[in-house]
Amino acid sequence: MGRLRFAQPLDLIFQAYIGLSGLLVLLFGWRLSAGLWVGLILGHVALLAVSLLWAGQPLRDRSLAGFIRDIYPYLFVVFLYWELRYLTLLFSNGYHDARILSWEEALFGEQLALTFSARLPYLWLSELMHFFYGLYWVLLPLAAILLYLRGRTQGFRELVYVELVVFFSCYVVFIFFPVAGPHYQFPDIGGELAGGSFYQLVHWVLEDGGSKGAAFPSSHVAVAVAILLVTWRHDRVVWLVMAPLVVGLTIGTVYGRFHYGIDALSGVFVAFLLVPAARGLGSWLEGFSFSGAGNSVKASPV
Repeated sequence: MGRLRFAQPLDLIFQAYIGLSGLLVLLFGWRLSAGLWVGLILGHVALLAVSLLWAGQPLRDRSLAGFIRDIYPYLFVVFLYWELRYLTLLFSNGYHDARILSWEEALFGEQLALTFSARLPYLWLSELMHFFYGLYWVLLPLAAILLYLRGRTQGFRELVYVELVVFFSCYVVFIFFPVAGPHYQFPDIGGELAGGSFYQLVHWVLEDGGSKGAAFPSSHVAVAVAILLVTWRHDRVVWLVMAPLVVGLTIGTVYGRFHYGIDALSGVFVAFLLVPAARGLGSWLEGFSFSGAGNSVKASPV
């Protein structure tokens, strides 16, 4: 109990996902190679130990130590995303793209990931769309840092917590309903557009930076839209900075053939669903936060 006396909702959500995904690896990871199975189990044990260590630390005023205490789960989200390429193999013999493609056709009457760039094959537009897509890797840290530097500590903590809920909710869907996405199903954009600098940079990162099976819903879009929903509530200046980047990223995921149109649309829906749900869940989780201080999810006036 003493170790958890300073635990916050973000700690509990992080530990819950590590525990759930780790249990799935433990019980079903025998389908992977023995070395990978053991490695993933040990990785989850290590992450749980790290989280318990940090959850034993009180929240602090603005400082480097306080910033790390609040944001430490983000440091491991990359690993948890990377391992999805293996977790998606535990419960499915293949990917569910055929179903998603049929939904896409029924909703839009075409495959937007193919037709979007084909109708607008302009190098400047392709570079802009790939630039926006690549911003995903800095979008969340940028929003968090801006809120922190502008003294919106409560908004910063809410952003960290809410985004963990969004990330991990999407990850659970990926594990049980893996969709490869157009990056694996369709040919890459070719011709002159493939010579662009941002195009090549994004595709170079995705060579080993993506997790096959993590397409539906688009966690890229869900996380980005959640940024807008949180910053609108806490800091309209940060919201204004982030809004054009989020819109560009949402469009760029489809233009660049990284997500189906329905992936992006479902990502928007997921954000609008999960952000208020996360706030309600956070209030309930406060009952398990033994310090009772430093509420990370209550709103402060704009």
